[in-house]
Amino acid sequence: MGRFERVSSQRIYQQIVDQITRMVQEGTLRPGDRLPPERQLAEEFGVSRSAVREALSALRMLGLVEARVGEGTFVTQPPDERFISPLALVLTIEQSEAVGRELLELRAALEAESAALAAVRREAEDLAAMEEALGDMERDLQEGRLGAEADWRFHDAVASASGNSLLLQTMRSLSDTMKEALGLYREQLLRIPGMGRTLLQDHLEILEAIRNQDAAAARERMLKHITRVQEHLYG
Repeated sequence: MGRFERVSSQRIYQQIVDQITRMVQEGTLRPGDRLPPERQLAEEFGVSRSAVREALSALRMLGLVEARVGEGTFVTQPPDERFISPLALVLTIEQSEAVGRELLELRAALEAESAALAAVRREAEDLAAMEEALGDMERDLQEGRLGAEADWRFHDAVASASGNSLLLQTMRSLSDTMKEALGLYREQLLRIPGMGRTLLQDHLEILEAIRNQDAAAARERMLKHITRVQEHLYG
């Protein structure tokens, strides 16, 4: 095909999404056009096939492509802009302080209560999942990585420990948005000297309260953590 530019970045798949989106907007790719197979796309972009898969998944969420069994992936009609997908929401956070603030407000509402419920209802396997996530977060910090995936796994484990299936379902319905937002937040926050260790300590204190079955402390510490993030990002 030869139309795609090679990309390199920590967030490779987003660059692929941006490039294909731009090609659709400019008319280089039109509704009904079939994209090359994953292997060919990976070669043209100069990335791994897993990065291509992530990008295609995101493009499907945006409504820009559709997969047809046995045929391939095809460009669709651009979706109505009033309907914002999780990825579309994430892509506005970098430009919109209001959207970033609202997402953190939503997290505070969901996760403070999630932590309180987790303190009452957590099981041994829940604590093990939280401890594993924080171990990975600390390792990422030591090795200079963002640790966004480990961060999300900790918060997901807290939601799971809450024992509230609707709360967990709500959190997981936002998982793509949350994971990407955590990456954006941590990318900015870790530029502040010592902030990586501070954020890790916040999580350790939340875990301690949940382990001790102290619902009030768990709620307070989760809220304190999210408020800290908001204050440093938006003042």
